[in-house]
Amino acid sequence: MTSRFLQIACGVAVLLLVGCEKEEDTISLSTPGTAELYSIVNQTNEIKFRSDEAWTATCKANWLTFSPKSGKAGENVITLATTSTNRTQKPRTAVMTIEAGGKSKTVNIKQRDEYACFDIDEWLIDEGGESRALSFHANLDEKNLFVLSTKGLEEWVKMQPIYNARSRAEYKYSTKTLYVGRNDTPYPREGAFILAMKDDKGNYLGLDTLWLYQKPYSGSMSADFSQDGKVKLLNEAKEGKGIPFVLMGDGFIDKDINSGYYDEVMNQAMENLFSEEPIKSLRDYFNVWQVTAVSRRNQFNGGNDTAFGTVPSHQTTGIDVNATAVMNYVKKVENIDSIHALAVVILNTNQHKGVTYMMRSNKQTDYDYAIALCPVIENLKSETFRQVLTHEAIGHGFAKLADEYVRSTEGSATEEDIKELKEMHEKWAWFMNVDSEQDSTKVLWSRFIFDSEYANEKIGTYEGGYTFFKGVYRPTENSMMNQDDAPFNAPSRRAIYNKVMELGLDKQPSYEEFVEFDRQHKPTKWSYKIRTRQIGWDAPWYPAPPRIIWQ
Repeated sequence: MTSRFLQIACGVAVLLLVGCEKEEDTISLSTPGTAELYSIVNQTNEIKFRSDEAWTATCKANWLTFSPKSGKAGENVITLATTSTNRTQKPRTAVMTIEAGGKSKTVNIKQRDEYACFDIDEWLIDEGGESRALSFHANLDEKNLFVLSTKGLEEWVKMQPIYNARSRAEYKYSTKTLYVGRNDTPYPREGAFILAMKDDKGNYLGLDTLWLYQKPYSGSMSADFSQDGKVKLLNEAKEGKGIPFVLMGDGFIDKDINSGYYDEVMNQAMENLFSEEPIKSLRDYFNVWQVTAVSRRNQFNGGNDTAFGTVPSHQTTGIDVNATAVMNYVKKVENIDSIHALAVVILNTNQHKGVTYMMRSNKQTDYDYAIALCPVIENLKSETFRQVLTHEAIGHGFAKLADEYVRSTEGSATEEDIKELKEMHEKWAWFMNVDSEQDSTKVLWSRFIFDSEYANEKIGTYEGGYTFFKGVYRPTENSMMNQDDAPFNAPSRRAIYNKVMELGLDKQPSYEEFVEFDRQHKPTKWSYKIRTRQIGWDAPWYPAPPRIIWQ
C-alpha cells in the first residue's frame, strides 16, 4: 500500500515539474533597455533580436521611421531613424511592438531633448557692412554647448566671447556685438554659425544654423551692349539631326565680353559638358551654340541687374531665373528646334550652386526643353565646376536623370512620392536611375545586375535616393548623380545613350546595342577627386533637386 502511494506521488511530482518548466520565448531581444536617438533629424539606432518564427513590427510615432517592418526567423536588425528634430524641449518616446507566433515583445524608444535655437535663421548684410548682437535659446549648459563657425567666417566677421551661461534649463545666451566690414569683392560672402553638442563618441552634432550673407560690391556697370545677342557656333554636328545645346552667361558685363573672358568661359563650359562618357564619345551628334548676353551689372539681386535675373538661393544650392528671358536668347539661334534644346546658363560668380529646370507641356507630349544653371564654381579649371555642370546639364537637363543623393531634410518617401516617381517612369521615361522597387529581379536596371559585363560596377539596389533616406533605391553606392565624384553608372549611361539616339536618329536602341557601344566607351576612372565646398566644418548642406515646370 505504501509502495503504491509513493509511485503515485512521484508521478504527480514529475507532472508538476514538467508543467512548471519555463517556456522559451519566441522573440529574444539583444538590445537591452531603451533604444535612444539624438534630438536631431536623421539620427539612427538599431534594435537587434532573434525570432524563432516570421515576425512583424509596429510603432506609432510621427517623428520616427524604421526598416524593415517584417522579416523571417533568425537573427534580425531593425534600423530606426528620426525624421524630424525634437524642438519640444522634452524627450519624445514611443513603443515598438515585435510580434511572432502569437507572442510579442516591446521596445521603448526615446528621442533625446537637447535643444538650441538661434533667434533668427539668417542675417542678410549690406555690402557696406553692419553690426548686431547674436542671441539664442538652449537647454544645454556652457560645457556642453558649442558655437562653431564655417571656414573663413572669422576673416570677415569679428565676434566677442559668447555666453551668459547658467545651469541646464531653458535660458537665453547672448553675445557682444558682431561686426561685419565692407565687402570690396565682386562676389557675395557667406558663412554660418552652428550651435552644436557632442555625441557619445565626441563627434559634433549640429542643433541649429544661422546663415550670414553679405552682398557683393556693386561698383561695375555695362556701358556697351553692342555684342548682346550675337550667336556663335562652337561645335557642329557630324552625325544625325544635330541635337541643340545653347550656352549663355549671366552677370557678365561689357568688359568681360570685350576682354575675351566670356568666350573663354563658354568654351570651357562646352568642354566640361563633353567630359564624361558616354556623351564624350557622342559629341558629333550635337550642335553647340554660344549666345552673348551682356548684363547691366555683375550682381545677382534679381530684377534687371543681369540678363537673366538669376538669384542664387541663400538656403540651398538652387538658383532662381527668368526662364522667359533665357528662351528669348535660345531663339536668337536661327531655326533652332527650341522644344528639344538644352539651355546652359553659366553665372559669373564662384558660389557653389547649381540647379536645373526641367520643362513639360500640356500641349506637346515631346516637349523636352530644359535650363541648367551653374556658376563658375571656384575657378574655370576647377574639378568642382566640371562635376556640378555635368551633373546638372547632362544628368538632369539632357538625360532626365534623378538625384541619387539623400537630403538631410528628407525622411522616408511617402506613397504620394512613390506614385509621382512611377508616373515619371511610365509617362516620360524620366528618372530611370532610381526606383521604389528593391527586388533585384524587378528593379528598372535588373539586366545590369545579372550581366557579368558590369560585375565590376557593383550594380545593385542601394537604399537612399531621389533625395529620400528610405523607400527609394539607386543602382550604385556613388555616381555622378550622387556626390558627383564618380562617373555616370551604367543605367545612367544607358539613359544618355538612348536620348542621343532618340533625338539624333529617331531611334530606340536595344539593351544589346547599348552594351556593345558601352563596351568600347566605358569610363577609364571610377572615382575622382572629391569636390570641395566653401565651408570647413560640415555644416548642413542643402542641395537643390531639379525643378519641374509646366508650360
